[in-house]
Amino acid sequence: MLEFKKVSLDNKIKIKEILEAEKDRGCEYTFGNIFIWSDIYATKVAFFNGGLAIRHDKNGVGYLFPVGEYKLETAIDLLLCDAREEGDVFKIYAADKEDFKRVDDVFPGLFEFKEERDYAEYIYLSSNLINLKGKKYQKKRNHISRFLREQPNYKFHRIDESNISRVREMNDDWNLMYGCDDKGLREEHKVTVSALDNFFELDFDGGFIENEDRVLAYSIGERINDETYCIHIEKAYHEINGTYAIINRDFAREFCKDYKYINREDDLGVPGLRKSKLSYYPEFITDKITIRKKQ
Repeated sequence: MLEFKKVSLDNKIKIKEILEAEKDRGCEYTFGNIFIWSDIYATKVAFFNGGLAIRHDKNGVGYLFPVGEYKLETAIDLLLCDAREEGDVFKIYAADKEDFKRVDDVFPGLFEFKEERDYAEYIYLSSNLINLKGKKYQKKRNHISRFLREQPNYKFHRIDESNISRVREMNDDWNLMYGCDDKGLREEHKVTVSALDNFFELDFDGGFIENEDRVLAYSIGERINDETYCIHIEKAYHEINGTYAIINRDFAREFCKDYKYINREDDLGVPGLRKSKLSYYPEFITDKITIRKKQ
């Protein structure tokens, strides 16, 4: 029987050790992401026989694919039992087709899966986002050139204890301007406040750009593993030309040069966000599926 408990900073080290050993997982499998979204998704974790189970209770019981060194048959049996005890249909979120194949090999015909394009993650070559070379990135370079003309005194800074309060102020202002009437953005604001309040404890990286002492944009991320870095949060004032392009480039230059890939997460099916993410020419887009026990 699994004993699920609320995610806390007290078990950060143990969880991070298990997660970072996984080489092919997405943004959901970083401690920082799990922690900052834990109130929104009602996230709980349980340890078992060398493995880690992560459960979201927001819309009924659902799990991430178990991680760690464990016997798959044992892990799935434990999750199936937990779902029965909770009176819910067994389902695994944010999985991929290889995960389904592994489960189907052990439990033939017991599960089915559904494609989840809106939650597929965009993976880019770090070198592309750092350098923006070639014809395909001409528009991005044009946006940056315009920004540099209009904001000639801009500077990029790492977030540290001396300036994080300025980022908090910009984030609150951004939310008042764009997010108050949107449920999704209100939830995102709550998550961002958690990220900033626990920034140093979560081992996040962060950077912001300013011009004439005004913070114009910021970004926050963390490593997934030795090969891949993940951008969790990025905010900029929409009406200031080129702010997203410049924070994207400068953050990659500052924090991502030692990683082969940058994961910029999903687009949630938002047309404008999807267009923006595609415009940076991802190296690949992950497949995302939900695995569900057949009824």
